[in-house]
Amino acid sequence: MTARLWVAPSRLAAGRLTVDGDDHAYLFRVRRLAVGDAVLIFDGAGGEAPAVAIEVGATSAVLELEAPRAVLRPAPHVTVVQAVLKGERMDWCLEKLVEVGADAVVVAETERAVVRLDDERREKRLIRHRRIAQEAARQCGRADVPPIDAAASLAQALALAPVAGAGVKLVADPAAEGPLLRAVPPSAMMVALLIGPEGGLAADELVQAAAAGFVAVSLGETVLRAETAGAAAVFAVRAVRAAMGPGFQGFAPEGGAAV
Repeated sequence: MTARLWVAPSRLAAGRLTVDGDDHAYLFRVRRLAVGDAVLIFDGAGGEAPAVAIEVGATSAVLELEAPRAVLRPAPHVTVVQAVLKGERMDWCLEKLVEVGADAVVVAETERAVVRLDDERREKRLIRHRRIAQEAARQCGRADVPPIDAAASLAQALALAPVAGAGVKLVADPAAEGPLLRAVPPSAMMVALLIGPEGGLAADELVQAAAAGFVAVSLGETVLRAETAGAAAVFAVRAVRAAMGPGFQGFAPEGGAAV
C-alpha cells in the first residue's frame, strides 16, 4: 500500500514539499521509503495529491506533488454521538468509527458514563481523539479526517449533531423493536446516530433524545458493547447504501458542491 501523509490544506499544492520531524521519521524510517518512491498526500479536508520522493536526507526530505484532486464522500453524511468510554475502549471506538466511514463524531458525557472529566481533561482528551482520527484516516485511505467534538452533556452533544433536509436521527436502544436499516430511507442524505455508554442511556436521556427527534432503533438480536455499536451501525448504513449502486450523490466534506 502506498504510504500516505497528512498535511495542512494550505500545503497541498502542486510543486515541491519539504518534510521533516515526525513526518520524515514516519516516511523514511518507519516506512523505509527512498528516492523515487511514491507517497499520497492528503489534507484531511477531502483533497489528495500523488507525490514522489526526489531528495532524502538524514532529517528532511523533498517530495514532488502533482496537482491536488478532490475526493467526495459518499452519501449519507453520518454523524455519531458517542457516549464517552473509559481508557483504550474510547480510542478503539474512534479508530473504528473513522475506518467504517463516520463523517463526524461528537463524544458526549452521559449519566451512566464511567468517565467524568473537568474542562482541562476534556480538552486534553479532545486533542488525543483528533490525533487518533487523523492517524486512522491515514491508515484506512480516507482523504478527509472526520471532525471530533466533545460535549459536557447530552443536550450539548445533540445540539452539535444537526440533521437538515432529507435526514434521520436514530438512537440505539436494545429495547426497541424497529431495526436500524428500516429507519434509514434510500433518500436520506444525513444520518445522526446516538450510542450510549457501557451501562446504556438512562431513561430520562432516552426521553431527551426523543424530544430532539431521535427515533429508537435496534441494532440486532444481540446486545453490542458500547465501543462496538457505533461502528456496526455506521458500517450497516454504508454497506446497504453501497449495495444500492452508484446512482446516489456524494457530498463534499467541507460543504462544497456534490457531483
